[in-house]
Amino acid sequence: MMIDRLEQFFAEKFTTNEEEISDVIKYFRPVKANKNEILVKSGDVCRDFFFIIKGCLKAFFIDSKGQETIRYVAFENQFISTIHSFIRQTPSNEYICAVEPSELLTISYSDFNTALNSIPLFKDFYIKILEGTYLNNHWRIETFLRLDAKQRYEYILKNDQQMVQRLSNKNLAGFLGITQESLSRIKAKK
Repeated sequence: MMIDRLEQFFAEKFTTNEEEISDVIKYFRPVKANKNEILVKSGDVCRDFFFIIKGCLKAFFIDSKGQETIRYVAFENQFISTIHSFIRQTPSNEYICAVEPSELLTISYSDFNTALNSIPLFKDFYIKILEGTYLNNHWRIETFLRLDAKQRYEYILKNDQQMVQRLSNKNLAGFLGITQESLSRIKAKK
């Protein structure tokens, strides 16, 4: 069952008890997303926080030339949101889209805040989410400033095989901040 995965996530990542976990998971609802389905559009307010049971989601921007740059990719047992839009309840400047057919659990902004203000486990979870977001964003900035495209690809190849195996060349190039053609040249030289 989908909820079991979320229970397991909280039990493995936090010092807690079954009652507290039950108090948290009651706020989540199941959602299915088809491949390429847009869950959050640029310009819309992000009203949900997503936990991935099965599948893959991406958060991305589209520039004025129509080029897609992927900020974050989430797989099973990970969370994703356009966090700035979700926290502030302001229009998002990015999209969230299903890369694969996906089974998700979502929590609304209202329920998120209710849980945050009433359940200590959820406060701990929120702190971990904010820390993880900060660390991920720091890593993304650092790799774009310090590594060239080939080095970024080699880093992903070595440290995140799932990304290389499950993303199309278009999505992988979008994550690396390069064109598909550049990615093809890098792969050909390997």
